[in-house]
Amino acid sequence: MRDEYDLKALKGGRPNPYAKRISATGRKALLARFYAAEHLVRLDDDIAEHFRDAETVNETLRLALKMKGVLGKTKGTRGKSPRAKKSA
Repeated sequence: MRDEYDLKALKGGRPNPYAKRISATGRKALLARFYAAEHLVRLDDDIAEHFRDAETVNETLRLALKMKGVLGKTKGTRGKSPRAKKSA
């Protein structure tokens, strides 16, 4: 990325003139778009204090879905499963 597009201070301590163009409302909109694109959700503080990491959250949600009967016995993971090697 070019230095002039970097939203942090440029080399030499000079503030970035392009960062001033984004208002607080614009920053909120960009952040909301980023969260939606990355499938991120924010947990409320009272809920988040019970989970130490993303793995624990995912385990708990999978358990809740299994109890509800929505999720089958297979572990739902994001990503591709490894392919079986073909023998020659």
